[in-house]
Amino acid sequence: MGLGSIAFIPDGNRRYARKVGISHAKAYQLGTKKAWEVIDWLKEYPKIKAGTFYTLSLENLSRSRLELKVLLKLFEKELDKVKSKSVFEEQGIRLRFLGRLHLLPEKIQNKIKEAEALTTEFDKKQINLAIGYNGQAEIVDAAKKFAEQYKKGEAGLQDLDEKKFSQYLYSGMSPDLIVRTSGTQRLSGFLTYQSAYSEFYFCPKYWPEFQQEDLAEAMEEFNERERRFGK
Repeated sequence: MGLGSIAFIPDGNRRYARKVGISHAKAYQLGTKKAWEVIDWLKEYPKIKAGTFYTLSLENLSRSRLELKVLLKLFEKELDKVKSKSVFEEQGIRLRFLGRLHLLPEKIQNKIKEAEALTTEFDKKQINLAIGYNGQAEIVDAAKKFAEQYKKGEAGLQDLDEKKFSQYLYSGMSPDLIVRTSGTQRLSGFLTYQSAYSEFYFCPKYWPEFQQEDLAEAMEEFNERERRFGK
């Protein structure tokens, strides 16, 4: 089975800032630029139909007021670029946002809706951005959705299994490969349910240092692995 879905934990922006002596804001800008580059690199792998980026965790929303302001301002600026980025139409990319989006400022919520609406007709590839996201929170929210349907008589316990439950998640897509930068080897609450049989690739470089050859190396290593899915 080939690689059809990939996910990224773009870690190490702040450590990169300390390493090269730049501000956190500048490092985040470079990290965002890198994400656009990675999306472009993925066109070299036509079998990959979905990519997910861990943009901002639920825990990140508890960072200092100043740092959070910088992050959200940058995110808002990038959302505005969706209108002018030709990559979505050229590659048929649909954009989706995953997480507790209602916790974000209303202005950003509106821009998210606008960005999704602008790309909703594209169906060749999907890019997911997890923002205000936590895998355990996603499972809890999915359980609440099912409970609401059960209470209304729209769903029964006998109908619920692992596959059915995934339909209540923000995204039921299970990544074949999860790439994390910075050398840290953990999921940090990313795609907790969906990653049950994902392969992992840990790159020692910080996210702004990630290069196209690093992505190629991750792909090559994935292709050399034997996936048994517990069988």
